[in-house]
Amino acid sequence: MKWLLNNRNNGLDFNLKTKQTDDWVRHLSELDTESDFKIIKINARGEIRRRLLDIGFIKNQKGRVVRKALLRDPIEIEIKGTRVSLRRSEAEFIDVVEQD
Repeated sequence: MKWLLNNRNNGLDFNLKTKQTDDWVRHLSELDTESDFKIIKINARGEIRRRLLDIGFIKNQKGRVVRKALLRDPIEIEIKGTRVSLRRSEAEFIDVVEQD
């Protein structure tokens, strides 16, 4: 795996580029509307992690960003045929790869 350093939002952020697919691993909150994705990892801990897993946010699960609210919070996600609204802060715990 290759680590790249990006300067974003007046701070430093590490982005991960996977070796197998050369796709960028990003937070779910960073995807645009109508983007398809595949979940790579859930970084949450405790109750938030348990609830995300119960809803269906599990590794290798595919989904789609349906829409975002005016101020980008909340985000409507379609996963396993169900539409779920997540706060942007919750979506930042989910690492995804954008699909074509």
